Amino acid sequence: MTARGEGPSLPRNGAVPTEIGNNRYYLLTQLLDKPVSTTAGATIGRLNDLEFIDDPKYGEVTGVVVRRPFGRPPLRVPWPDVIQVSSTGTTVRDPSGGMFAEFEPQAGQILLRDALLDKRILDTQGLGVDVVYDFQLLLAGGKLFVVAADVSGRARRRRLGLVGRRGRTVPDGGTNEARIPWRYVQPIDASVTSTKGDIKLTVTRDAARDVRPEDLADVLEELSREDRIKVFGTLDSETAAHALAETEPRVQREILADADSVRAVKIFSHLTPPAIADIISILPHDDAQGFLALLPQDVGGKVRAILAEHDVVASSISSPRFLGFPGDLTAEAAFQRFRRDAPGSSVTMYIYIVDEHQNLRGVVDINELLQADPQQRLEKIMTRNMVSVAPTTEHAEIAALFLRYHFRALPVVDEGGRMVGVVREKDAFILEAGEESFRRRL
Repeated sequence: MTARGEGPSLPRNGAVPTEIGNNRYYLLTQLLDKPVSTTAGATIGRLNDLEFIDDPKYGEVTGVVVRRPFGRPPLRVPWPDVIQVSSTGTTVRDPSGGMFAEFEPQAGQILLRDALLDKRILDTQGLGVDVVYDFQLLLAGGKLFVVAADVSGRARRRRLGLVGRRGRTVPDGGTNEARIPWRYVQPIDASVTSTKGDIKLTVTRDAARDVRPEDLADVLEELSREDRIKVFGTLDSETAAHALAETEPRVQREILADADSVRAVKIFSHLTPPAIADIISILPHDDAQGFLALLPQDVGGKVRAILAEHDVVASSISSPRFLGFPGDLTAEAAFQRFRRDAPGSSVTMYIYIVDEHQNLRGVVDINELLQADPQQRLEKIMTRNMVSVAPTTEHAEIAALFLRYHFRALPVVDEGGRMVGVVREKDAFILEAGEESFRRRL
């Protein structure tokens, strides 16, 4: 069985809810057990569960279940009657008949908390991956989507109440901090209840650890054209760029058809030349030429070279946005600088150690930095024997290096030893799919 779909990434630092334009991320446990009130101010109970319908790429919430005091039967509020959800409470419309209907299970609808929370997740080989401690939700276009299962150590500690002062969780070394995208979850069937059944994946355990929850792109693909354009218009240019890069060609064409030139330039400024080429390659010839004309001259030249496959070399597919730190920086200071500079970098998994002339001296994996003694200098923990490429190294050789060494990025170093850019693994292989179809239309 294949993955449910391909699709900008969910926040990976646990800082939720995260606002993206008018869209918002929540965790299920942030909403549960909070008051549910009507617009008139009457509290009708507390949020007990979310009812949803499963979909190949995400689950869509269809109603909320409200727990009432004194043992009275729970109520069901249809999602169209929900005005607002938040970590402080849920607001619903005043019921037309004086009270919402009592909750009754319906065919095809699943309760997120009751049936799935705290369930094991099994991969395609029947091996246990982890336990679902929470679910990530996305509020977009007036709808609430289930987009990822949270199996992270952070979620587990939060559920166990292992919270220190000021809300900081007690450290738990070695626990995976992963969220598994809903599209890698097999369709939920009626056999999964509160007392039996497991959640199953469409990928192996190792693959589940590596995937990124690119949920917003999935949601964009399934919305109507009108809603898609509305939601995309609320995104900042960087988020929009990542979403656009991950959506399917049909959606890319529709979005760009409605984008003005100013907006397009801002979006493309956050993408590497290979990513831009991949998008432009699926556009009609005239539209492609129009967008190419909008690009800065240096970027446009790289994109044209990629699309035409005229001597695609490292300088054409590299990015000058990398993290270059001096070797005498302590790990503690480097981490602070990383938090400041990482948002503007194309590569965040490696820190390159350079001197005052930008000569490359070594590299530090971000995981090594996090585990280092705070006062240890980068030059003491860096790897000195590195694999690098020259600006003139051809694409085929670069791809071969990635396949051989399994790096996520390669530094580009000129004849004088100066680091001038970095080639991402993704950019090295993104060329394979899009370039030939574009050349046929040129």
